[in-house]
Amino acid sequence: MKYKILSIAFLSIFTSFNLSAEGEWKEIPNEYWSCYAETPRFAMSPGGKYLAITRSPKSNVCDIEPDKEKRVEDETYHSSLTFINLDTMESRLISDGTPGKGIDYMRWMSDDRYLFWPSTKKTGSNANGYGKVFAVNVDGSQRADMSKNNKFGQMGMQSTRITNRLAGEPKNALGRSNIRRAMVSDYVKVNLYTGKTNKIANGFNPKDAKKHRVNNELIDKDGYPQAIWVDEGIDRVIYEYSKDSGLWNEHVRFKCHEPFFYPLSIIEDTGEWLVTGSKFSSEGRLVEENDTNAIYLYNPQTREFGEKMYQDARYDIGGYTGACRNATGGASIDSDTRKLNSINWISHKPERIVFDEKLKQLYASLEATFPEEWVSIVTSDTEKTKMVFRVSSSTNPGDYYYYDTLAGKLIPLFSNSPWIDRDLMSPKIPFTYKARDGLEIPAYLTLTKKKTKHKYMIMLPHGGPNVKQSVGFDHWVQFLSNKGYNVIQMDYRGSTGLGTNHYVSGNMQWGKKMQDDISDAVFWAIDNGYADADRVCIAGASYGGYATMAGLTFTPELYRCGINAVGVVNQKSILEEFSTKAGMMNNWTDEAALEWGDLSNEEGQQYVKDISPVLFVDNIIAPVLVLQGTNDRIVPPEHARELIKELKRKNKTYMSMFQAKEGHCVKCGGEQASLEYFDIQEEFLKKYLEN
Repeated sequence: MKYKILSIAFLSIFTSFNLSAEGEWKEIPNEYWSCYAETPRFAMSPGGKYLAITRSPKSNVCDIEPDKEKRVEDETYHSSLTFINLDTMESRLISDGTPGKGIDYMRWMSDDRYLFWPSTKKTGSNANGYGKVFAVNVDGSQRADMSKNNKFGQMGMQSTRITNRLAGEPKNALGRSNIRRAMVSDYVKVNLYTGKTNKIANGFNPKDAKKHRVNNELIDKDGYPQAIWVDEGIDRVIYEYSKDSGLWNEHVRFKCHEPFFYPLSIIEDTGEWLVTGSKFSSEGRLVEENDTNAIYLYNPQTREFGEKMYQDARYDIGGYTGACRNATGGASIDSDTRKLNSINWISHKPERIVFDEKLKQLYASLEATFPEEWVSIVTSDTEKTKMVFRVSSSTNPGDYYYYDTLAGKLIPLFSNSPWIDRDLMSPKIPFTYKARDGLEIPAYLTLTKKKTKHKYMIMLPHGGPNVKQSVGFDHWVQFLSNKGYNVIQMDYRGSTGLGTNHYVSGNMQWGKKMQDDISDAVFWAIDNGYADADRVCIAGASYGGYATMAGLTFTPELYRCGINAVGVVNQKSILEEFSTKAGMMNNWTDEAALEWGDLSNEEGQQYVKDISPVLFVDNIIAPVLVLQGTNDRIVPPEHARELIKELKRKNKTYMSMFQAKEGHCVKCGGEQASLEYFDIQEEFLKKYLEN
């Protein structure tokens, strides 16, 4: 299909769109990696009459806020709202975002009525209007307070939140409310003109509010729940709702690291569930065990599975990895019809299986137009004839377009970080190598475009550790590549999204086989000519910071230097801190005991001693850079301070930087802090990797 690439008047509300010139290599200033990059929120009305745009009034340019106390410019915290009439292409400013007038978020309820959340504070990181929600017509009439019954109780905010439009009932919407009971969110119907609620189903009441977490739910088009997924320690339980009794009953129970299935969506026409995982008989016997999660249809009434619909041999398709940790992806559900649009997951790129034929053709057309990019629809009308979509990749932080399928109009809207020249970025190249025990490790190689005297290499293991390596644009990777260094990121064992075996193989392997996987990436890079053996540095944040210190202490001969950002160095401390910080509906202590170390027995206590880098500082022979935010609540600054104390005591070469206003980050919320982090890394690598 041919598109008309247009530039029209309403685009003046945006400041710039990236139109980069081609080029091989040009040094990029560190300010460009450090600047705050805004992403507007786009929302299409159901009938496609209006496009709403919520964004900061700040110009979309790179200018570092010099005041570290402020972190970013005051305007960044403000939020304006503009409506575009898509028939006439005329824009109307609803709010200019000035203090006291800002609108932090909006949501369409119909073509004529919308919800908005006001910003009530003047400036600062708490600028959002907390708890207040209003409904109003597009012309400004019939404004109603949807939050008038909200209240603060002993357990925090008790409120009604609107979750979805209600098809066929434009005056009402679906929502959840914990006003009746603080720890239970009932399913309600909400009148959009009065705010009055009507309970349609009882919310789930966890047996232990501190340790049990509700992580997913299946809701039909009428707002009734069918099932929820609950974490109970290391048990994973599906509860099913009975409309007749109003009670939640246990449907099936699994344990971490054992075969399971997970409900992704309801098939409205048949009442079946689309599930991911392994296949069981109606009596609960395991019939088909899958290492990577596979897709099936499942009848919850008869407990019978259909034939396997699809399985990716290498990657999990949504749900949980090993029944325990979140896998990437899931089901995309139409918010109005509740019909299944697609199933999405991440391999070395975003993947999808599209069920809606119209949507399938649409994606095929857009992907043909942007063959080197990853396309995702951000918002659309109900008929999917008008939409805003995003294109991105490992070299593109994101560009947004408006597309009218009937008129054939394709209009550039907004570029994330337009100061970053996409043509100067280096793509992530997926590859696989074998660890010494034969386990296949997926990884990404980013090659510098700069001509250098040596083949420098940065090993950059991800944090987590029980997550999957991001495949998208990465400021840290591009910074390193632009400075002249090749970069390898690997999904070492223990990473999720790659099947149960890959994940479970990392249990109790911090500093051991998990570290071997990183070492084996070093050998692969040297053997394949991407790194000089004496020019390899290791860097990482969080668990990646731990892996840096484990590399410098347990395999010191491999590395010329190391950068430890907000990294764990004392395993006993992190496990104790993790347990004490487990709070209401946020408890992972049982999983951590399986994966990271168990302090309740002598074997576990010895393990954490054996793998804690701070106890082996004597082994370090390479310079180390320590980066730490003093507001870090995940890996407290005591880890960095304990490490630096030992480095000093042992007369080791090191540099360090603490950021007083920052937390668990390398590219942080504060622009000046981020810039200082990038600057000191550049100084450190020039001094110790290049010289």
